[in-house]
Amino acid sequence: MVEKMEIKILYTTEAAKNAIGIAVIIDVLRACTTIPILFDKGAVEIIPVKTPDEALTYEKEGFVLVGEGEHGHAHDAFHHINSPSEVVSENFTGKKIVLRSNNATQSILDATKAQDIIMASFVNLDAVVEYIRKSKPNVVSLVALGRLGERGLEDDECAEAIKSALEGKAYDFEDMRKRVSVCDCAVLVRDTLGKPKDVEVALEVNSYPVVPKVYSEGDIKVIRPV
Repeated sequence: MVEKMEIKILYTTEAAKNAIGIAVIIDVLRACTTIPILFDKGAVEIIPVKTPDEALTYEKEGFVLVGEGEHGHAHDAFHHINSPSEVVSENFTGKKIVLRSNNATQSILDATKAQDIIMASFVNLDAVVEYIRKSKPNVVSLVALGRLGERGLEDDECAEAIKSALEGKAYDFEDMRKRVSVCDCAVLVRDTLGKPKDVEVALEVNSYPVVPKVYSEGDIKVIRPV
């Protein structure tokens, strides 16, 4: 455990506005699982935006547009949907990405009080924990986003897993998989959106050990791997 580090768990997207210290944005289903995979597949940077129209302004500059429309459905503005199981089969070597999601990109841009912003899910959990340990912050804010202003079991559990690791406590990943695989958001992604493999990929713990971090470049926020 990191000594003298205060670990806060904040719930829902609105809480990102109150995150301080290191803000860990958690969106297991799906953006914070998609982001580490994009970097693993060769992307060099990701610009988070809030709307499809904003994403489209980058297309003429050669950016690859990744995102989703209302309720996570595909949107004509994007080259790829915000789907871990889709982007994992693509080659993004050297590509610059613009990402728009309903929860994560909004919260990344809203976390203006934080000194440092990173993204976490189960696929990069240990890498995130190691980054926090090395950073030795006074405060870490684990922001479990949920969906559309409501808490989500998948994000709550990821926050608890990170907190347990930082405190040197055990965490039952097998039990987590059983419960999260049938939670409301998993059912939505699997059945309504027709992306069952997204749930499977999102529950592969430590499969993509990349820590995505937000950097400020003028008025623009850019995500790059640490």
